[in-house]
Amino acid sequence: MAHPSSPRAQRGYLLEVPLILAVIGVVVAIVLPKLPPLGQKIFLSIMAVPVLFGLYYMIVIPGWMPNDRGRLRPPWSLLVFVVVAGLIAFGLVMFIING
Repeated sequence: MAHPSSPRAQRGYLLEVPLILAVIGVVVAIVLPKLPPLGQKIFLSIMAVPVLFGLYYMIVIPGWMPNDRGRLRPPWSLLVFVVVAGLIAFGLVMFIING
C-alpha cells in the first residue's frame, strides 16, 4: 500500500488549474484582437472571472501538499490574493476606461 505522501500519490496535483489558465490566456490572445472595442471589453471582463477563481484556488485554498513549508499561512495567502486580484481588476478597469 502506498504511503499518502509518496511522490506517486501526488502526481498531477493542482495541474488542472494552471492548464485552464493557460488555455484562457491562449484563447484571449487569439480572440481579443479580432473583436470590436466593445466586444473586447466584454470578453476580457468575462474571462477575468475564471482567472480570479483559478488564482483563488491556487493561492488561498490549495489543500494539502507534501513538504508545504513554503506555503503561505492563512492571513498572508488571502492578502496575496487580494493584492493580485486588485491588480487584475485595476488593469481591467484601466483597459475599459481607456480602451
